[in-house]
Amino acid sequence: MSKYFPVPNYTRSFWLSAEQDDLKDLRSTPELPKEIDTIIIGSGFSGCATAYYLLKGNPENTSILMLEARNICTGATARNGGHLKSDLYYNYKNFRDKYGEKNAAEISNFEYDHTKAMKELVEEEKIDCDFVITRACDVHFDKICKEKAINGYNAVSKNPYVKYMHDLQINYGEEAKTISKVEQSDVCLTYTAGHLWPYKLVTGLLRIAVSKGMQVQANTPVLKTKKLKNGKYLIETERGNIIANKLIVATNGYTVALEPKFEDKIIPFKGVVSRIISADKTKRTPHLTNTYALRYSTEAFDYQINRGDGSIIVGGGKPAFHNNLDQFYKVVDDSTIIPKTKEFFTNYMSKRFYTWKDFDEKLDCIWSGIMGLTNDGLPYVGEMPGDENKFIIAGFHGHGMPRILLCAKALAQVINKETKFLEIPETFKMSDARMSNTRNELLESLMVPLKYKL
Repeated sequence: MSKYFPVPNYTRSFWLSAEQDDLKDLRSTPELPKEIDTIIIGSGFSGCATAYYLLKGNPENTSILMLEARNICTGATARNGGHLKSDLYYNYKNFRDKYGEKNAAEISNFEYDHTKAMKELVEEEKIDCDFVITRACDVHFDKICKEKAINGYNAVSKNPYVKYMHDLQINYGEEAKTISKVEQSDVCLTYTAGHLWPYKLVTGLLRIAVSKGMQVQANTPVLKTKKLKNGKYLIETERGNIIANKLIVATNGYTVALEPKFEDKIIPFKGVVSRIISADKTKRTPHLTNTYALRYSTEAFDYQINRGDGSIIVGGGKPAFHNNLDQFYKVVDDSTIIPKTKEFFTNYMSKRFYTWKDFDEKLDCIWSGIMGLTNDGLPYVGEMPGDENKFIIAGFHGHGMPRILLCAKALAQVINKETKFLEIPETFKMSDARMSNTRNELLESLMVPLKYKL
């Protein structure tokens, strides 16, 4: 068995406090079907959103089965920061230099569209997931970070294909400190973003798909897939084999366990997220209206949302472990947290935000999760070259919330033959060129030692 399969005894995230008994270990039938039209491997955001759009576009095709190795939606989607935040400028120059001005704009425009698309979806389907639209505030501590942010902003402002400059604002000096509530930085950028309860969103989509006839089999690990001579696919699971006409791999950080060709392309990457509350439950926390990215270096940042219940969800903590590659790189064990991260998130808010300086905070809970980071920073979406009717939607680089929804919609439309072309950024698409690219930019970035001092 591959070393990249999910572990059974995972840490419990705050989001899983909403885990639903009738859904978590759902098996639509006592036994697996012998044959079915479409199999989706993975019950996270990618898998459930794809299923939702498959059935929305073609409600007659109910011959769909979702397979999940553990309880439903217990992977990265139920472990992330709940942050719907686009990258509108920070990595723009990197993408522009690699792919050109038009493709770089296509990436950031696509991400920007997700806030509106998510709002419309949640309202149309009446999914109760604490969805809030607000503004993101990116704070840059390090001198190199500040320069990169300013240069990125200036570069993107000159791109005629970018459609969101009206929403992106840069602030300096005392104004930046007042807006961000962070004394240690004199540069911040703000723009529209959102936050939500990701587990509730995704299980909401899953319930809709199940109500339309999709089957689900939880705690059914897929061990191997094989293309048969007749073009169909044999899916081997711990509970038996199934034959499918179409196969959709939505396994993100665990992809290489089933698709070894993605070794060093979709890389399991362990992360840590925490929840912070008031130590005195009778006192309200000093509420911050923005969501945040707090950047310590070009490769290390924390991501934070401020929930309506007064709690803070903050993830990252990379300064605590960046220089210890074996603790997070190619790691799939989410049963433990990374050493020193608990200390990193203790008294986190009072060390960073002056409105929290004298407030008594408590680290309520902390958990880990496995992301699927990629060698080029972009997801792999589409039909796999040489494998007709075998599709992938994975590798969202720890940045899935502003990428997955519309990728899933576009992929479902192609599978349903509603459209011939995959309407996502060209750079996201599966291709022979991407699969033959042996450069691992992620690993290169991790080779730079991180010096952290707040």
